[in-house]
Amino acid sequence: MALKIYQIFERGIAYLLLAGMGIVVLLAAVSFGHSILVIFTGLSDPLDYTAFQVLFDRVLVVVIALELAHSIQQMAAGDHRLAQVRTVIVIGVLAVVRKLILLEVETTSGLFLVGLAATILALGLVLYLIGMIDRSERSPSPSQHRGD
Repeated sequence: MALKIYQIFERGIAYLLLAGMGIVVLLAAVSFGHSILVIFTGLSDPLDYTAFQVLFDRVLVVVIALELAHSIQQMAAGDHRLAQVRTVIVIGVLAVVRKLILLEVETTSGLFLVGLAATILALGLVLYLIGMIDRSERSPSPSQHRGD
């Protein structure tokens, strides 16, 4: 009984967060649209590297928000499998890529770059392992081929 009440509570909170994420995605998309207008209406130099940094930052914010909303939707649906873990790892990868795009190399220490590289390797390895586990779960075992 307590587990059922908690599941109802968890799903209610997840749906509330999902509604909030919908607003965040909408605001991020509006911000992206505004950046596009600023760049292509001549208010900003379209060849300026900073303008492209801002534009890609806005794109990645929208993508990260969508992935986070997808993760919350999976939680609301009661899906607590590898798909949700993969979504969280993808969000981490996107966040690191966003950081790399916004990085000012001149003012960044080598140790910070080594940390980012280690983070990328760790996230990539975890994503690879999740893919291996997922493939092994989906492929039929030898006993299923014989009809046992």
